[in-house]
Amino acid sequence: MKKQVIFVMALAIITSGCSTMKESIGLGVVSGIATGAASGAALHRRPSKGALQGALIGGLIAGTASYFIHKGLDKRDKRTRKETLFNLDKFGVDYPKQNIKGDRPEISMPVVESQWIETQVKGKKLIEGHRVWMISEDSQWLPQAKVTKDAK
Repeated sequence: MKKQVIFVMALAIITSGCSTMKESIGLGVVSGIATGAASGAALHRRPSKGALQGALIGGLIAGTASYFIHKGLDKRDKRTRKETLFNLDKFGVDYPKQNIKGDRPEISMPVVESQWIETQVKGKKLIEGHRVWMISEDSQWLPQAKVTKDAK
């Protein structure tokens, strides 16, 4: 019994890199069952009955907790990606870095405009207010300045 619990817990630790809701809940349930069974067997007067009760309770609690934890992390990640994409200039990735060596051509930033579309009703459809982004002027190749011996 102890070897099985150790094997299940080691397997849970090894596979702990979850990416989907299904994987998160599965890992939570498995680790909850293993932890609950080990705890129940150790604490109950009748180890087999305690292991079964602990496994059921541990699986239920850990599965539920995994669901809410994954949901919260997924929501946080989506918000972070959105904030990053709409604020690229704050992170210094909206235009190429200054080229010191002069071995690569430079490119200008595109001109981007946004327009707010108000909430509207069209027939039986409600279209919520949203922002539309438009590229009004494309990027342009910039002429390279020749590096002279005096500038070095």
